[in-house]
Amino acid sequence: MVRGGALDVTLLAEDARRAFAVYGVYAVSVFAADGVSIDELVQSTPLVRFGSLTLMTVGAIRAEGFELVPSGRNPLHHSVDLGDLEAGVDRLLRCEHRTIVNPYHES
Repeated sequence: MVRGGALDVTLLAEDARRAFAVYGVYAVSVFAADGVSIDELVQSTPLVRFGSLTLMTVGAIRAEGFELVPSGRNPLHHSVDLGDLEAGVDRLLRCEHRTIVNPYHES
């Protein structure tokens, strides 16, 4: 799974609040490298806009009790349903992950 940017408590909470305003659930966006390489995935919109990317496995996300819900028009887009906002953000930050520089970043 790939998320644009680093995992930042403030940004995660802001994104989750935006999702709640539209969909009625606290969730954040991720993209699945399902059938494509991560290299291919990060060259496309919207991930190319981010200077850094957070990588985590589906197993790491599910180990914290999260559900991944396919969402949006892009078949690779999923939402991580956080449940409770503050507790969900804290649990997501605990997921094993790594942050990398996006070599395809376009400013």
